Amino acid sequence: MKKRFTSFAFENKWTTAALLFLTGLLIVGILASWLHPFDPYEPNYEAKLQHPSLAHPFGTDYLGRDLLSRVLAGIPYSVFPALIVLGLVMVISLVLGTLSGFYGGRLDMLLMSVADLFTAVPNLLLTIVIIGFLGFGMENVYAAILLSWWAKYVRIIRGLVHDVKKEPYMLSSRVSGSFGFHAIRRHVVPNVMPQVLTLIILDVSRVILTLSGLSFLGLGAQPPSPEWGVMLLDGKNYLQIAPWMGFFPGLMIFATAVAFQICGEKLRSRFQLS
Repeated sequence: MKKRFTSFAFENKWTTAALLFLTGLLIVGILASWLHPFDPYEPNYEAKLQHPSLAHPFGTDYLGRDLLSRVLAGIPYSVFPALIVLGLVMVISLVLGTLSGFYGGRLDMLLMSVADLFTAVPNLLLTIVIIGFLGFGMENVYAAILLSWWAKYVRIIRGLVHDVKKEPYMLSSRVSGSFGFHAIRRHVVPNVMPQVLTLIILDVSRVILTLSGLSFLGLGAQPPSPEWGVMLLDGKNYLQIAPWMGFFPGLMIFATAVAFQICGEKLRSRFQLS
């Protein structure tokens, strides 16, 4: 019993820490334009490549820009797009997956055939291919990620809806005269939303890593954007003489991804998802 309590407390300690970190991150991201101590875009050649210090806690880059200011200014470019894109993915997939699983028939066959085409290729590779067709630009990057991720969620939501349809309360709702969209709104959507939100939170870290990876490859955000992947790209050529240029944005990517993963895993265990 004592061992089980210690394990529970340890897990909840990490979950609490992750929630506090993400809450603080989102608040700082919203207030970033008022919080960063220096202009994240303005070069200062007299202060270039300075070590971390009290004046510049994260040091400066090759143009003398304060890295702490750039890391803070990069939150809206690195984290918020992942949340917005996955929010759109959730809405689109929830509509399509619910209609497919609830009504079945030709609509189900058509949607699943299209979804099979998109899920046959790994997400990152498909994203790069779509960017190649659409062209460069962050709007096209977000559209490519949306097109790469929707099919997986449609299939998952369709399976969840099939499970809900087998529940006794669905039969009772039909007997009581609840059909179509009324049954979907009252019984189906509320019962699949916890699982869908859990999967979305688990995938936030993957989308953040995808966006940063694309920027590092030169396919996403471009300099002088303070997006964390761009900052990693800037620091690549200065690893030996200024390792802090890549360390701090890399640390933020790692910490944010781990925090979302911890929260997602906690929700997964709460809802007993596989």
